[in-house]
Amino acid sequence: MTNSDDQQIEPKSASSTAGIGRLRVAIGLLQGIAAWWLLRLVAPSIYRYPPETHDHARYWAEQHPMIFAALALVTAFVPAIAIVETGRMRRKSLATYLGVAGLIIAGLAAYNIWRDPLEYFGTNGGVRVWPSFGLSFCTAFGFFIVNQLLEHRERGHSLFAHYADHFEDGWMRGFQLAVSLIFSLLVWGILELGAALFDLIHVTWFRTMIDHNWFRCPALAVAFAAAVHITDVRPTLLRGMRNVGLTLLSWLLPLVVALGVGFLIALLFVGLKPLWATRHAASILLWACAITLVLLNAAYKDGDPAAPPPAVLRWTGRVAGPTFLLLALIASYAIALRVQQYGWTPERVLSTAVAVMALIYGAGYAYAAIRRGNWLNGLEAVNVFASLVIVGILALLLTPLSDPARLSVNSQLARLTRGKVSADQFDYAFLRFHSGIYGSRALARLASSADAEVRTRAARMQATEERSFSARGEPNPALTEPALSHATVYPEGALVPEGLKSAPQPVFSLDCLRNGAPCEIYVVPYGASHETVVIVRPGRVTSRQPLTFVYEPSGRLFQRDSSGKWVDTGGFNRLDCPGVAAALQAGQLVSVRPEHDDLIVSGVRLEFSKLGRADDRCQAAPQPNPQPGADRSRDSSAPAHMGPAFGKPGGM
Repeated sequence: MTNSDDQQIEPKSASSTAGIGRLRVAIGLLQGIAAWWLLRLVAPSIYRYPPETHDHARYWAEQHPMIFAALALVTAFVPAIAIVETGRMRRKSLATYLGVAGLIIAGLAAYNIWRDPLEYFGTNGGVRVWPSFGLSFCTAFGFFIVNQLLEHRERGHSLFAHYADHFEDGWMRGFQLAVSLIFSLLVWGILELGAALFDLIHVTWFRTMIDHNWFRCPALAVAFAAAVHITDVRPTLLRGMRNVGLTLLSWLLPLVVALGVGFLIALLFVGLKPLWATRHAASILLWACAITLVLLNAAYKDGDPAAPPPAVLRWTGRVAGPTFLLLALIASYAIALRVQQYGWTPERVLSTAVAVMALIYGAGYAYAAIRRGNWLNGLEAVNVFASLVIVGILALLLTPLSDPARLSVNSQLARLTRGKVSADQFDYAFLRFHSGIYGSRALARLASSADAEVRTRAARMQATEERSFSARGEPNPALTEPALSHATVYPEGALVPEGLKSAPQPVFSLDCLRNGAPCEIYVVPYGASHETVVIVRPGRVTSRQPLTFVYEPSGRLFQRDSSGKWVDTGGFNRLDCPGVAAALQAGQLVSVRPEHDDLIVSGVRLEFSKLGRADDRCQAAPQPNPQPGADRSRDSSAPAHMGPAFGKPGGM
């Protein structure tokens, strides 16, 4: 077969080849300079914990986040498109394409920041300036497809003709980009090796140079551009690698199909109930569809009837189509059931989009498997049509038309309005933290609702600054309930001291001091002076049993400082050992001195830290001997019990 790729890619002369190479390297250099300039406009570290207060003027990126995000995404993708398509498309067509692509990418980036402007990380969060990973991935995937379709049209072919060119373009460009990215990383690895060599002889200028963005960004961009050009003008080097990779992948198809058929047969005997009990059946089934899709296309290649695959692959390929369709149907049914029960969430919207694509591919491949003619040649039209549908779906998901957050917020509000979910079980945290500006606006409307319970819970969630690390999509009623409403105080009759709720929180905040998360609070005597302290043993709400205690093996100690305020001074381990919680609940404890003293060396306190073995961490420790002057009527081996005076600590 004549390869049109060679005819299109290889320039007619060495001077033309060199000119294209110089242009690509120049574009890469300009891209690197632009990236370096953009990094100067953003704070050196956006992700901080705890977040730093801005005692300096805000960076330009934080003042204009949508513009910065648009510039960042355009800088990442438009030059890369120009590097790849230079020499493949006519200059006028390429210039028009780059202009339109730049406007689309900038608009998508600006909308991505507008719909979710805050970076929820730590207290109060901050301004988000970088486009999300999901947008970046979908943009790259969408424009990869568009590039190949436009190249096909540039050759004068209709979209559904010359499938061999589609195959050549798609797989070759995929391998080319992967190899170019790997080459860029290898270049940087070698530079790091050079810096390490110079460090051995205390020459630091090279390390200092490569650690600066003014060198790093242009170097990586130029390396990528050079790799694209090298693989472009020597396609035979890449084609051999691609063919080997496709051949190996194709021989995985029988294994995947056998597993899929075995799974479907097993379902006939065990039913769908165990499948639904996993609560993530749809995602696994869709992954199985995606893997089958890649392997089947690896076996089909360009569909050349003169070079058919071995018989085992041909028979497996005919079974793969119907198997693919059945798996897609089961996944779609699973998603439909979840939506009917719990409404839409962003994850379910995205899963539905993937399921729609799986159904299109599955139906087309199943039809190709049963139709007469060359082996699976109906697959060609399905692949081209599906690529157009993918671009359309991405355009819907990344814009307000079918934004997953907007659809999900509307769905959840409708369920609350119709009474399908009660006010105490509604997921207010989803509106606050997981649905961007659409959720924030909806939460504000609920905070002024006529329903008193809805209004109260929405207002509490509006005031919540730190997100809870509970399961996504699992409503946690405790988040919108008053602080300590599900805290159990021990011993019996003890009261929570005044001011504990306003104590500064540890690094990982105790939810029960901020909302209705469950926890145990022990009001106990501590130390030689028997001062009243509080030990807070945090719990979390499980996804299957709301308000069920699932305790962490640690507790935080709160003491009064010199001004009388409660402060977190540390923590206790081994609270999960058998019998410990029960003894604490009964107030049975005794204060002991550490087994090992700290050291003070040259005015510096060296704190001793004992390393215990995991197999003896819950063994009983030796009991302390009574101190001189202590009450010897009490057995020294028995724990000291709190008296009635500790029932009301501090007289509160």
